[in-house]
Amino acid sequence: MNLVLIGLIVAFAFAGAIYITSENLISTLLIFTLTISFFVFFVRRQINKYQNKIRRYHQCYQFINNFLITLSVRGSLNAAMQSGYETADSETKEVIDSIKEMNEQEKLSYLKKYFTFDLYHLFLDIVTLWNEQGGDILVMSKHLVNQVRLKEQYVLYCQNVSRSKVIEFVVLWSIALGILASLRFALSQFYHYISKTVVFQSSIVIIFIFVIFSIYVMVKRITQINLEGWKEHEN
Repeated sequence: MNLVLIGLIVAFAFAGAIYITSENLISTLLIFTLTISFFVFFVRRQINKYQNKIRRYHQCYQFINNFLITLSVRGSLNAAMQSGYETADSETKEVIDSIKEMNEQEKLSYLKKYFTFDLYHLFLDIVTLWNEQGGDILVMSKHLVNQVRLKEQYVLYCQNVSRSKVIEFVVLWSIALGILASLRFALSQFYHYISKTVVFQSSIVIIFIFVIFSIYVMVKRITQINLEGWKEHEN
């Protein structure tokens, strides 16, 4: 997703709408610049952090599942690690490749720096206990597997809700701004009377600033997913 391109499209759309409504070049340039800056310095960073968090959790989910299944069948940390590696994405493979001189237990311990989620720490404790004392790994990890699955369902649910909210937001504001712009032509005589007043010009700018603020609130809300253990400033 090229958020800069999306920001540019939104900025041109806002600039076009405000110019049609106010016919004020200064206001148009102000909103255009503000929108571009907002997308570049906030939206892009916020969405990238969110996508990185979600991608990392999916990687963690897949790694834990494949590792435990193989470990239960083969009973070998080496085979389980190999399975986790083979089914991992390229980013996770690069991390594992960088520590290939370590043994399997050391690799798992190192990966907690990459998979910082609390569920991975629990997974590591269970595997360490199995390695030291033995037992049925599926029985030992039953609660963990359930928690991982529930959290994955939670993440997918949040993503679906976020997509719905974004679509709803875009549709509603598009209709609202479309109506605002159409009033310029529907009420042409009244518009000609008020268009040059400071109150009208200021009101139009305030409306678009409010739209940008609404986007800020929406982005903050849709990117807030609670994944225990994840620290934004460290990833």
